Amino acid sequence: MLRQYGVQRHRYEKINGREIAVGTVPIGSIFRLRAPHAARARTYIVEAWLTRSIARADRTGRFSYIARNGHLAQVRDLANGRRALLADRIIMHALEA
Repeated sequence: MLRQYGVQRHRYEKINGREIAVGTVPIGSIFRLRAPHAARARTYIVEAWLTRSIARADRTGRFSYIARNGHLAQVRDLANGRRALLADRIIMHALEA
């Protein structure tokens, strides 16, 4: 289970003395997603989570990495075994539908 910080569907959890919005989608979740050009929906499974690395430079020119804008999931199509990367908000939308 991955903790996703700053997601739309969340619960508040106390971490290091601060209340932070935390959302979760477990690895192994199965969902159906239909691409706009496809005739029918495909079934996918979440295999892994990858944190998006967003670089930010400060005045000294040093870079720091933050992961505030969501995460990417490595998913596998159960019909043909192909792997792809999907954003967490797409997966949450598919799970709610």
